Amino acid sequence: MTTIQLNKKSKEYVYHSVYSIIKNCNGKATRKRIEKEIDISSKYELQYAILRLIKEGKIKRIRGFGLNRIEYYYQDMISDNSKNNNTESIRY
Repeated sequence: MTTIQLNKKSKEYVYHSVYSIIKNCNGKATRKRIEKEIDISSKYELQYAILRLIKEGKIKRIRGFGLNRIEYYYQDMISDNSKNNNTESIRY
């Protein structure tokens, strides 16, 4: 059985890092914050990871208000769905 080696230059490393940063920021993070925490030289790899997470349905892009302008946030969908499922009320 083979294992994937996650070194700092691989796309898989960036993919897992982006998702963990969004989860650790209470399920919401801006691209600027993600870029600060991941120290990579290629913005293409970051964009690839974000698009892959959006296509898989793990995160979604939300437009919100920033300090001086409109900012886009990336929100974790998996933990958000589990929170909604745990708070459902029972109807008789």
